[in-house]
Amino acid sequence: MTPRRAVFDCNVFLQILLGSRGAANACFQHVIVGSAELFITDQILAEVANLPNHRDLRRRGRLTQERVEAFIEQLRRIAIHVNSPEPRFVYPRDPADAHYVNVAIATGAMLVVSNDRDLLDLMSEPNIDGKRLRTSYPSFEILTPPQFLKALQTS
Repeated sequence: MTPRRAVFDCNVFLQILLGSRGAANACFQHVIVGSAELFITDQILAEVANLPNHRDLRRRGRLTQERVEAFIEQLRRIAIHVNSPEPRFVYPRDPADAHYVNVAIATGAMLVVSNDRDLLDLMSEPNIDGKRLRTSYPSFEILTPPQFLKALQTS
């Protein structure tokens, strides 16, 4: 069986870091065992590395710099590192999210796994930027972690 290729949004990595249960962690387990391939860039790793500095997360104290650094090392071992791609897609509503889309396009993964509303809205019919994306890349998908798990089961 060919592994499903994907790019995980930073909020999925955050969910993995905060708990060992749940759909995000189950998605990551598929990467670990090889039934999914995960693509990362330096920009994605920098966003993960900055998570402990987020004001809402600092208050909780559950996310230490050491824990994040160990997770990044694990990502470096199991994910496929690619150079940041040229922007083929621009997303004015949330420019930082366009990077995930561009990585998925450049790698041929054509899939972003996310819980981010701005990204998920790209799959809704009324979203003009999403229409442009889906017209240019008809096989492109943005799935939540539970949707990704379901897609893995059916492939």
